[in-house]
Amino acid sequence: MNSKSLLRFKAVDPEARLGLPTGKFSTPHPTTSFLGGCVVMGVIYGIALLGRNTGEFGAEAWRYLAGYQGFPIIMMVLASWSASILIIKGLKVRAQRRALAIHIVPSDPKFAVTSSTALKVVQVIESAVEDSRSFMYFNRIIVAMRSMRNVGRIGDIDEMLQSAAGNDEALAESGYTLLKGFVWAIPVLGFIGTVVGLTQAMGKFKVALDPVMNGGGSQDVQKVSQGLMQVLGGLDVAFVTTGESLILVFIIHIASVFVRSADEALLDDTREAAHENIAARVRIEPDSGA
Repeated sequence: MNSKSLLRFKAVDPEARLGLPTGKFSTPHPTTSFLGGCVVMGVIYGIALLGRNTGEFGAEAWRYLAGYQGFPIIMMVLASWSASILIIKGLKVRAQRRALAIHIVPSDPKFAVTSSTALKVVQVIESAVEDSRSFMYFNRIIVAMRSMRNVGRIGDIDEMLQSAAGNDEALAESGYTLLKGFVWAIPVLGFIGTVVGLTQAMGKFKVALDPVMNGGGSQDVQKVSQGLMQVLGGLDVAFVTTGESLILVFIIHIASVFVRSADEALLDDTREAAHENIAARVRIEPDSGA
């Protein structure tokens, strides 16, 4: 391998650059995404903690993040983890795109990929790219080129590339499994908060009305007022947790649309580049077992 590679995986992949576990291609590793979520959570709550004593807005923001019986904290854990997944995935997609800019076959239209030139293509890739199998594009090409001696017709290589493309698409889709689970869990937590809040409000409402039902005086009316304030507190938990969960899910969903679009574009461009540079140039030599 040349000392000066055109592309180094450890230099472009966000997980590898930090020395953390790396997921395959554009899929983040769960450990890395969790650590990223902790960082996001720490930043959000660190800023809120510093600002809670700076004024009414800071105190209210802290209450929405840490109050309401702790439901917002649990939802923010999942939302921060989701944000980390999307951020890392977006950076990994951009890193994978760097491979598409590397020319690994001659620009001469007469150049053909045969069993005798296939290994030369692999050598060019491995000399120009460090840890080339970590890039989706190069991994497809290397697997296909190493199988050139075992194919009997041109269509075999194209089928091999199409099969690899299908596997990569399934792998990319699996990278959203954890995110889908969080998008489902966050509103459920919000609805649980609603049930808890309403249950609490109904229980305090009965207690608040007891003095009135017993024909109490002015002091009892004051107790009723205080009891109704506690009822409103329970209703706050009910509606605020639901509202926060829906807002968080909405933000995550919108962000995931853009990241998924970039991911799908990478898959399409990789498929097209592999076909144009390899499948369309394959020629089966008579002595290759055709």
